[in-house]
Amino acid sequence: MTRLDDETKRRLREMRSTSLLSAFDAQDDSLTLGMPFEERIQLAVDEAHATFTHAKVEGLILRAGLRYPDADLRRIALIDQRGLDGDVIA
Repeated sequence: MTRLDDETKRRLREMRSTSLLSAFDAQDDSLTLGMPFEERIQLAVDEAHATFTHAKVEGLILRAGLRYPDADLRRIALIDQRGLDGDVIA
């Protein structure tokens, strides 16, 4: 894919599409060479959307004021010993 020119990058930043811009910049030409244009765009949009979604989740966690924001219920130790149902938790 031809690299984006400075004006296009400026416009993407102005539209607050920095995650999309980063996704385009991160595309590795050696891995995407020969890939149709539409697929390369889809990869960039998928990457940008994942970044956007992650940021939204992080924001929700922050606003929720969780006591243990990094807790992962799948990693609870001693599930059986505590009488917890692992199927309900997962």
